[in-house]
Amino acid sequence: MAILCLRPFLLIALAGSIRGPPSFDDLWAATAHFASYANFTVNAPTFSRVDAGTRVVVVGSTWYLFGRSDMVASPHCPNGEISVNVRASLDRGTTWGAPSVIASPDEASTCIYADGGGFFDADTGVWHYLVQVLGAGANVSWGLAHFSRTGASPLGAWAPNARNPVVRGGDLFNKICAGAGKHCEVGMVDEGTPEIVEKVGADFYVTFHGYDYARRRAARGVARTADFVTWETTGGLLPGDVIFSHQDCAAWDVPWAAGGCIGSGEASVLRGPSGFLYQVIEAADKDLVCETGWNAQWWPLGLVRAKTWAPSPQWEQMAMTPFVGGPAGGQPHVGCSIQYNSLHRDTTTGATYMAFWDVSFHPANATVPFQRWHVYELVWGQGALPIPWPGPPQAPPALPDCSSRASCKATCPGYVECAADGAFYCCADTVHCAAVHDCTSDPGLHYCACSAS
Repeated sequence: MAILCLRPFLLIALAGSIRGPPSFDDLWAATAHFASYANFTVNAPTFSRVDAGTRVVVVGSTWYLFGRSDMVASPHCPNGEISVNVRASLDRGTTWGAPSVIASPDEASTCIYADGGGFFDADTGVWHYLVQVLGAGANVSWGLAHFSRTGASPLGAWAPNARNPVVRGGDLFNKICAGAGKHCEVGMVDEGTPEIVEKVGADFYVTFHGYDYARRRAARGVARTADFVTWETTGGLLPGDVIFSHQDCAAWDVPWAAGGCIGSGEASVLRGPSGFLYQVIEAADKDLVCETGWNAQWWPLGLVRAKTWAPSPQWEQMAMTPFVGGPAGGQPHVGCSIQYNSLHRDTTTGATYMAFWDVSFHPANATVPFQRWHVYELVWGQGALPIPWPGPPQAPPALPDCSSRASCKATCPGYVECAADGAFYCCADTVHCAAVHDCTSDPGLHYCACSAS
C-alpha cells in the first residue's frame, strides 16, 4: 500500500492556498487590503441612468445595484427630479444589466427619491427599499419613504408603503437627541442616506444621517423597525444616542477648516466574522453641502468598528485616519470628491467588496469623465493606507481677470452686469447671482469669485 508523505513546507503551502477570502477582521489586523476590482464611468452606454446613492445587495450568485438617476428640473420641481432604480449583475459586478425603476417622482407630492438602500428578507421572501425623499411644492422637506416587492428578484414593480413618508424630518433624531449626555441636540433633521444593515429577530436595524442647520453639526443615527412604519430609537441593542458625531472625526489626520470636523454623512456597515460592526463613513468640515470650489472642503472616508451598536464616540478608530482619501490619500480638497461608499459580501464566495464614486469637479484634462464608480475587492496581503483617491489629476480653475469690464466679461463664466448702476460682477452661478443682486446697495452676491465696479 502506498503511503503519501508531504513535507512540512508543502503542508504549509497547501494550507495557505485553501484559506478562504479575507474579512474586515483581517483588514483591521493589517493582513489584508482592498485592491481595485472594477470601475464604471457615469452614463456609459452599459452603465446608464445611475449617478450616485449606490448600494449593492447580493442574493445567491447575483449582485443587485441600487442607485439613483438624476433628471432635469421641472416647473413643479425647480430643484430637479431624481428617480431610483435597480439592476443585476450575473458575473459578480463585471457587467450590469438594464435598470428597472423602483420609484419616480410624481411632481405632485414628490420631486426627489434620492439616496437609499435595499434589503432582501430571506425569512419572508420580501424586498425592502428605504429611500430619502423630498416633497414637491410646499412639502419641501426631507424624509424617508419605503417600498417593497415580493419575490426572489428586485427587478419589476415595487409597491409604495401606504404610510409614506414613513419618516418625516426630525422624527427619529428628535427622540435620539433628547436628554442629557447625548452627542447631538434636538433640532437635527433631514434623516437621509438610509442603510438597512441587518435583521435581528423580527427587527430591521437601519442607519441614517442627519444635519443640525443651526449648529452646523452632522451625525449618524440608528433605529429599529419591524414594519418600516413604527420606529424605536432606544432599548434592546440600540445605543439611545448617535453612533457617529463630530467627536469621532475631530482627531483625524485632516487639516479641517475652522470649527473642525462637523460629523458624518453617508455610511455603510458590514458585520465581520468576529461579530464586529465595521463602518466606512463620510466626514466633512464646514457643512453637509458639497462645497465644490477649489480648496473649499474636505470630504474623506473613515473606518471605525464596534462590537455592538455603540454610541459616539465609543467606536474604535482604525490606526490610519482617514481610511480613504484625505491629504495623504491625494484627495482633492473639494467637497464630495469621494462619495457614496457601499460595503457588501458575496454570499457564494465569501469575498468582501467596497465601492465608492470619485467626482472630478476641477479636472486638469477637460476630456476625462466627470465621475466613476469604483469597486474594490478585499485580498490578502498588506496594502498602502489611506486608500488613494482614484480619480484623474485635478487643477485649480483659472482666475478671471476683472481689471476691466471687457476682460471680466471675457474670462468670467458667471459675468453679471447691473443696468441700474453700471456695476459688473464675476460670479460662479449667473442665475443665482442675478436673482439675489439688488443693484442699489449691497450687491448680496453669493459664491462670487471676484467683483469690480
